[in-house]
Amino acid sequence: MRELTATSYLSNRMRQNLASYLINDLGCDWRAGAAWFETHLIDFDVYSNQGNWLYLSGCGTDPRGGRRFNPDKQARDYDPDGSYRALWCR
Repeated sequence: MRELTATSYLSNRMRQNLASYLINDLGCDWRAGAAWFETHLIDFDVYSNQGNWLYLSGCGTDPRGGRRFNPDKQARDYDPDGSYRALWCR
């Protein structure tokens, strides 16, 4: 969220991780997250944004649940030295 607020951008991987965390770990309504992304992303695209949020919430055209990204595994796989977390998680 800090990176998005500061830069108006997130990689697609981080967008999906964040959406998964907000929906599955914090219990947020996917529509609130999608709306927040819409107001902050410089490269906002309604179809990609809504599609990602619907997919991760289990409300899309493939409504299977259980699309939770494991934050610890994602950090190990994509930020093994912790540099990204050190930059944005202060």
